[in-house]
Amino acid sequence: MTKHLCARVYTGVVNNIYCISESQLMSFLSNPKTAGIAFLILGCFQIIGGISSIALPFSNKDVSQAYYTIVGVGAIICGLLMYFYGYRVYKGIISKKIDILAAFVRIIGVVAIIGGLFSVAAKLAVGADLGSQAAAAIIAIIIGLIIIFISTKINDGKNTTGDSIIWVILLIVFILELIVAIFTIVGGLNPLSLVVIITGICNVLIYIFMLVLLCDKEVKAEMI
Repeated sequence: MTKHLCARVYTGVVNNIYCISESQLMSFLSNPKTAGIAFLILGCFQIIGGISSIALPFSNKDVSQAYYTIVGVGAIICGLLMYFYGYRVYKGIISKKIDILAAFVRIIGVVAIIGGLFSVAAKLAVGADLGSQAAAAIIAIIIGLIIIFISTKINDGKNTTGDSIIWVILLIVFILELIVAIFTIVGGLNPLSLVVIITGICNVLIYIFMLVLLCDKEVKAEMI
């Protein structure tokens, strides 16, 4: 009798601990502050990487100063955009779930344009072919503008077939990005380092949050 009672108490305690841990984990992953902090860290890494790129030619005379300076400036600008987006999410300045999602997609579009243009400029500075780089710039701008356009459709207050298609596309993209981030952490894509691991973890947190956000009833009600 006593053994059965103890077994029930033990099972109940274990189940309660499991439920609490699961709920705490979901609360952590779905908390905008979590994604905000992850974006703040990624933004800082991007800025530090940009500064390092600008500083590299001063310590290594064999590399092109123009190339690394242009790449570095582009990285700093993109890092600042990511940082301030993370700050606004963390502080609750962007608080509505659908707006957090839309702003995230918009940032991706803007970064695609800026990163693409600065990459093209850097390659031109070291003598790359003008025609091919002009094509690359046009492609970067077009892709970025499409992403920005999609972001405006997310929270325009209209629920259309286009919104449902966008929801499915975002679901697929976020899942793929999550898989890439996981592979990054385990060393499947790049040699492991502390920065690579932290960046991978931040990306995992961001894309899990975005998936949870995308599947939220409030967001789905506005898009599907």
